[in-house]
Amino acid sequence: MDSSYQPPAELLAKFGFRSNASPAGQVRYSRPSEVGQETVVLYADGEMTLLEAVNGQMLYCFQGRVASEAELRVLLRQVNWPAEVSG
Repeated sequence: MDSSYQPPAELLAKFGFRSNASPAGQVRYSRPSEVGQETVVLYADGEMTLLEAVNGQMLYCFQGRVASEAELRVLLRQVNWPAEVSG
């Protein structure tokens, strides 16, 4: 049973993420942070990656799957990214 969850574009927009150009098989969303940029990459197979650019260096935060929106919010907090809906 595949229990992976990928956040819809509408939820990511509420978190402040905006869609970016992406290679085939993935969709990228980014938002500015206090020290750089946070990026969520959603893959066609249900996995996701969280990447953070800080002072011009790309940091890898997470790659894997989450099971629900609640788990996504916990993950965002674990990597010190805001998980509140803006606006």
